[in-house]
Amino acid sequence: MNRMKKIPLSVPNLKGREAQLVGQAVADEWVSTAGPFVSEFEEKVAEFVGVREAVACQSGTAGLHLGLMELGVQPGEKVITSDLTFMATVNPIHYCGAEPIFMDCDDTLCMDAGKLREFCEQECQLREGALYEKSSGQRIRAVVPAHIFGNLCDMEAIMDIAEEFHLLVLEDAAEALGCRWNTGRYAGRHAGTVGDVGAFSFNGNKIITTGGRGLVVSRHPDKLAHMRYKSTQAKDDTLRFIHREVGYNYRLTNLQAAMGIAQMEQLPEFIK
Repeated sequence: MNRMKKIPLSVPNLKGREAQLVGQAVADEWVSTAGPFVSEFEEKVAEFVGVREAVACQSGTAGLHLGLMELGVQPGEKVITSDLTFMATVNPIHYCGAEPIFMDCDDTLCMDAGKLREFCEQECQLREGALYEKSSGQRIRAVVPAHIFGNLCDMEAIMDIAEEFHLLVLEDAAEALGCRWNTGRYAGRHAGTVGDVGAFSFNGNKIITTGGRGLVVSRHPDKLAHMRYKSTQAKDDTLRFIHREVGYNYRLTNLQAAMGIAQMEQLPEFIK
């Protein structure tokens, strides 16, 4: 009888230095959103996925929300996303006052790039450098492909379509930390680093966990800096508490970052 070893889909593994580093944060009394472990965790994830900088945030959902806002998604617009995903991929579209367009998946469980092209060619039209849905007349601002269960979307095709039809790309890499392309145009690149913005999740059912929380990356340094600003209550003056934009309390805590550092130390073995 062939007995296959089971690899649990969503069971956290906390057998590293989690208790030690969390205890250190408590002993140092740095337990909130300030503290040295936050920036250290951001640096470790950024180095791992091969980007210069990353911004940790309150959840993967928060990361997607920050990304959509940064890409300029407006009320009344539409955003294309995968039809096979968790609701957290879709809810931030509604947070922005926009509407989702659900695109079918292919046999990888990820967005079908062929159907995406067919939709853009047949059911949409370009006007003045923007894509509009013919049936509704609404602008389609962005596409949010989700890398499902660590399977990588066909980002070569999706990025070509996005460029041709003037769409911005937000990668939902919540389930794909550690996944990268070995061949093709993006060989060596990690999930989340190809589109305009990428969002990761560290919920308890992900490959590493901080007990929740998430992180965003971007190939546009100015967009990443603005997402950090928005995630920290949009403070222009930390002494007099002046705010010129609506901000969000979307930051990671030092306690959770301590757990994340311990998890990052084990990530290569988790992937193996």
